[in-house]
Amino acid sequence: MRKQQEKYWLLLSTATALGLPPRDSANAEMFEHAEWEVGFDIIVVQLYEFDIRITESFFQQAEAVAREINLPPESYNFLRPLVQPFCHA
Repeated sequence: MRKQQEKYWLLLSTATALGLPPRDSANAEMFEHAEWEVGFDIIVVQLYEFDIRITESFFQQAEAVAREINLPPESYNFLRPLVQPFCHA
């Protein structure tokens, strides 16, 4: 359970760093109460609603978390268009 909780906090932390608004970050803290699906939904839906660009790594992280809590791909695959293309600096 502890390892699972750490993955969720990392997902939330990364989403916040990508630009998830503070209000939504606070609302997604339902992870503390084992409301994994609700917290996950808040994160991914708000990223989508605010059209926040994400990394491929974040998408894969969300995919892994969704699998762990038995959510179908439909619960996060709408994020795919938000993945930033890789750019060489």
